Amino acid sequence: MHNFYCSVFLLIIVSLTSACSSNDFYRENNNTTSLAPSYGYGFLPDLSLINTNDLFKRCQTQTMTNSLDIALTLHCTTALLSRQDITDKQKRKVLEKYNNATSILFSHRDKSDNLIQVKYTGPSNIFLVDDMSPTDERLSPKIFGEIGVAAVGRETNQREDGTSIDDNYPLEGRFSALSIYPTNISLSGLRIHIELTAKPVSNAQHIQMGSQQYSLRYSPSAAYLALLQNADIHNFSWLGFTTPQEAESRMGVFSIGPLSADKTPIIMTHGLNSDPLIWRHLTMAILNTPSLYSRYQIWHVYYPSGPPPFYNAMRVRTKLRNLKLRLEMETGNTFEDAVFIGHSMGGIISKLLTTHSDQKLWDATFTAPPDELLGSEDATLADVFLFTPVFYNNTVFFLDTPHKGSDVANSIIGTIGSALISLPYNFKTLFKQFIDRVGVDRLTIAMLPFLQNYGPDSVQVLRPNHPLMNALHTISVQGESYSIIGSTGSLTCSGSMQCNAISDSVVSYASAYIADAEETRIVRSSHNSFQNSTAIDFIVDKLSKWH
Repeated sequence: MHNFYCSVFLLIIVSLTSACSSNDFYRENNNTTSLAPSYGYGFLPDLSLINTNDLFKRCQTQTMTNSLDIALTLHCTTALLSRQDITDKQKRKVLEKYNNATSILFSHRDKSDNLIQVKYTGPSNIFLVDDMSPTDERLSPKIFGEIGVAAVGRETNQREDGTSIDDNYPLEGRFSALSIYPTNISLSGLRIHIELTAKPVSNAQHIQMGSQQYSLRYSPSAAYLALLQNADIHNFSWLGFTTPQEAESRMGVFSIGPLSADKTPIIMTHGLNSDPLIWRHLTMAILNTPSLYSRYQIWHVYYPSGPPPFYNAMRVRTKLRNLKLRLEMETGNTFEDAVFIGHSMGGIISKLLTTHSDQKLWDATFTAPPDELLGSEDATLADVFLFTPVFYNNTVFFLDTPHKGSDVANSIIGTIGSALISLPYNFKTLFKQFIDRVGVDRLTIAMLPFLQNYGPDSVQVLRPNHPLMNALHTISVQGESYSIIGSTGSLTCSGSMQCNAISDSVVSYASAYIADAEETRIVRSSHNSFQNSTAIDFIVDKLSKWH
């Protein structure tokens, strides 16, 4: 039945490649090196009198067959990496051996040994990046830095009752990039003591070794890959579309990686019957680019998509305002820059988060001005129609966005899709209480068919010439916008006749095109340009050029 739904709604305003995705994003490798037992007694030779070239040879020929060998390797490579006269060529080889020894030692940290005592400080739920083998080449994580072992730690974000501990992180858990390295190697009696630390690394960090400084190895994209593997949010795509009330608990704005006081947020919003997993290739591309990771933080939005975008935008707007306020209160900084990326109906929501409504949406809906109809109890409803941008400086990427609606929503498939939606109680109550109080005669003739029964649903709003969509089309983003348009045919056009023939099978060029976009890019896509390499490269290139 699930596959049937995916097939049917591929024709609606959706991208069901994501809604029908699995969680087989990587496989675990077993790279553990076996160690032979150590005998005798522990010792750490004095290496200070050995010249750098001879010490390099000694380190390179040091075997790593037992725990004592590992300790002596770390002792030797640590001494060498601290030398001022070590060459770059020597440094590269020694770092490789140091990191390899550290990885082996970490894998055997819990095994008892008469000669070596390892004291590990760090999370217990931890695994190495080198043990992750992606099933999709485009999801391969990159490791930044020089020294240490890149790892991922998982911290629970769910209470026993199923609620989240921190609403701004995924319920599936907080996955952090870590770097593992020895912080101390010492001899006590006949035993060598090694302190091994797993340190969270959210930006480039360095450690000092003698006269040298080295950047810690870490992988934010591996932490994201681990989140993908454990995510269950894709189970709420269909549920959020047909029975949004049952998916309500998962709605939110979630930080992928640590919330930052210094990074500009990139806010990604999915479309109809979809979920944040559609952004995995774009998110990975950003996290794998050091210059972007150092400047941007990624926030994924999930919302049940059965209710109309104007209502959902109001709720996302509230969550974004709260998150923005949280960061400003915690840091004392002001956050006025943001990048929004929205696919399909998520593009409509992104626009609603980055514009001044003035009274255009209100006037398209009601025949009397706001101050005549609104009471103190109507703040939530008012924010559906009357709002300002959450951030002052906005950049918006619209992907396959039906600014003028979609003919598919008017088709028999759209009618079936609309019939399957059960609008949530809170949504219908919000409009029922207001309309019952002010009177149905206060609705404009154009909006009367949609609101007299306290609707509409998301599919109905995406029909061409919906009054609210028409009004929104006349409003510009506060900032810059870019348009990515999918096409199953030609990738170029000139003149209205050629351009209007372009479509991604759900949204036409005529609907996706906006005149005030800084740039428009047509890509090969059947309403899933979020996974198109050209589209992703276009976004990454624009992000890279901004300061």
